[in-house]
This record gives sequence, C-alpha cells and structure tokens, in this order.
Amino acid sequence: MGKKVTKKKSIPESVDNDALYKDIVLSTNALIWRTDTEGRLTFLNPAWHKSFGYHDKSMLGKPLSDFLMSLAAEHYVNAFRNCLIGESVSGLETTFLSKNGDEINLAMNIVPVYDAGEIAGTQGCAFDVTEQKNADELLQYISAKDELTGLYNLHTFMSMTEQQIKSAHREKKSMLIIYAGVDGMEAINEIQGRESGDGVLVDVANILRKTFREADILARSGGDEFVISTLVSSKDHDKLITDRLHASIDEYNAGKEDDIMLSISFGGAFYDPEHPVSINEVLSQADENMHEIKEMKRD
Repeated sequence: MGKKVTKKKSIPESVDNDALYKDIVLSTNALIWRTDTEGRLTFLNPAWHKSFGYHDKSMLGKPLSDFLMSLAAEHYVNAFRNCLIGESVSGLETTFLSKNGDEINLAMNIVPVYDAGEIAGTQGCAFDVTEQKNADELLQYISAKDELTGLYNLHTFMSMTEQQIKSAHREKKSMLIIYAGVDGMEAINEIQGRESGDGVLVDVANILRKTFREADILARSGGDEFVISTLVSSKDHDKLITDRLHASIDEYNAGKEDDIMLSISFGGAFYDPEHPVSINEVLSQADENMHEIKEMKRD
C-alpha cells in the first residue's frame, strides 16, 4: 500500500509590524499624537479630523493646550512637564474644543518619547468619554434630587449646607435654616386623592423656588416637609423671609378654585459663625420650631 500523503500546513509569512502599527494608528477612532519637547504637535492621526473636524495643517506646530478649555489646558501642561522628566500620565481627564466649538471630554494617556536615550518629546492617546461623563452626571443629578419635586433630597442638602457653612464663616454672615411643613396633608390626600396631594407638594416646591434665591439650598426632607438654608446679613431677615413666603402662599391660594386652601407652617433657626454648633443641632431646632407652629394651628 502506498503511504498516505499529508499536505503540509502553510506557515504564515512573518508579520510586518511597522505596517500593522501604521494601519492601527490610521484606522483607530482613538486620538493619537506626538509633540516635541516644546509641546508643539508633530504628528496627528486621522481621528482628529474624522471626529472633531481638524486637519493636520490647522494643528501641527501648535501646542495641544491651545485646543483645550483653559483649566483643562493647565492640567495638560502639568502632565506634559511630568512626561519631560520621564513620568507617564494615565487617565488624565480634560476638555477639548472641536472645530465647531463643541466641548469634548477626553481621557488621555501620555508617555515620554525617547531618541538615543534622551527624551525627545511626548506621545499621547486619548478617548472620547463625553457620553459616559454625561451619563455619570445625569445619574449623579438624579440621585441628588427628590423625584417628585425636583428639589434636592435631604442627603444632598446636608452636604451642600456644610459647604454653605464655610461661606458663612468666610463672609461673616449667619445662616438661616427653615423647616416648612404642609398643614393638613392627610386630609388633602383623603379628600382629593394621592395624586392631588402630590400636586400640592410640587406646588409648594415651586413656591419655594419663587421665594428664595438661586444660591439658597432647597430640599424636600421627606413626606410633606421641606427644608431651606440661606445666608443672611442680619437675623432680622427671618421675618422678611417669612413674610415673603406667606405672601407667595396667599397669591397661590387666590388663584385656586377649590375649597381646600394651602397652609404651610414654618420654623427657623440660625447658625451663627461666631458661636458654631453642628448642623444637626440647627436642623433639629428649626424642625422643633416648625412643629410648635403646627400644634398652635391645631389648637
């Protein structure tokens, strides 16, 4: 019998690595560039034009920082300088301006480029993370807000008020905390229904927005209660603010067609930077004052 002839497997030709790398650089959507030691761009791959409208001639010879937002440019320049002393930079977040002026969020990796053992410039690779950043910011926004009213939730209120306390110390102002509770909320839900009750809470949120400044912090603390913090120059502002609130409520009630009028009880407490206490103490005092007003209305 004759021997079985097996066909030898073909051995792949050696890969031209230079050609492979070139294909990757030219076809990728990642932004790739090189600079000299002065920071001037010496190479850009086609992604800069495909993604953001720039041609080589409009960018080559210029610093990459010229195409970044001002604060982002400062951070990039610091990273570039670190590369010139041999360090690599990974995950630098920056904001790039496209040809038509759109702000693009980029995550950059930058490394030094060597020639004969000496640093001859830098090389970078960046990825567009705008959609991811927008999604993160949306998630952060949602988690910071009360779903029904759009005001801050109590957790966010506490965090922001801690920062406001620093402003109170710096500006030598007092901080007024106001607790607000809707009167007769149970009756509103029973007579008009839960949906109408939710509508009342939304209306209260809008009244607070109308009454207070944009810099003030407004939150729904839970149920039918709201809390506000505002910086004031004098403790006399307590009555002025309360008068404005009651005027806004009267205006709201004047436009109602049903028999149930909106009533809100308010209680305030001051944070004095000259005699600092914990924010929880101020909140508790304001809450207690509000419930005292509620009880007086019931009597």
